[in-house]
Amino acid sequence: MKTIHLKIVTPDSILLDKEVESVSIPTVEGEITVLPMHIPILAGMKPGELRIKADKKEEYFSVMRGVAEVDGETITILTDAAEHADDIDEERADAAAKAAKELMAKKRSSEEGYTEAMAELERSLSRIKIIRKRRRGSKVRIDSN
Repeated sequence: MKTIHLKIVTPDSILLDKEVESVSIPTVEGEITVLPMHIPILAGMKPGELRIKADKKEEYFSVMRGVAEVDGETITILTDAAEHADDIDEERADAAAKAAKELMAKKRSSEEGYTEAMAELERSLSRIKIIRKRRRGSKVRIDSN
């Protein structure tokens, strides 16, 4: 099967650097799926779920805002933050979402403070959605066997 090289880069590290079969990316224009030999594209990303298919398995990451660059041979994801779905702590994400909502209520008069709180809320809600979706998916697979 044909593959395309994927690199996920955050300000702190390179989280992933490997050959994949496809990547579904949450862009500001909607979700796109990139396959090998995809046309070149540069897309702004929004917080959401990044789905990766490689070696007949799927992996999931929670990603923040960033940029996806595709040149047909490589997909480079540059994002403020990313976290593998298996590493997401649901209780911590719930607590962060609650704290962000409280901060937004307090920072209504400060545009910068409100924007920062909104970004943290988006990140937390994305992480919560991914972990709950993964948990539901694994329960469905277990029940169907």
